[in-house]
Amino acid sequence: MRSLLRRPKEQRKVTRKTVGTNAFIRMDGFAVRACVALDLSETGVKIAVDAAKSVPMVFTFLTSRDSVGRKAAVKWRHGTIIGAEFL
Repeated sequence: MRSLLRRPKEQRKVTRKTVGTNAFIRMDGFAVRACVALDLSETGVKIAVDAAKSVPMVFTFLTSRDSVGRKAAVKWRHGTIIGAEFL
């Protein structure tokens, strides 16, 4: 029997890459928190972070603690997982 639940059609315009690497988010310009980058593309990132609800709608995604990073805006949250679009 076929499942009644179907995955929505993929709508991304850019291919994402599964990375699973340690990364960081900078909030309010100075506070840095550890996270895990699950997927990464030219246009956004999916991260796993403790207390995801406390992450602001706009933050800076960093691949290392001292990198410049990229501004990102939260598009969705599911538990400890956040999907964000680069600005």
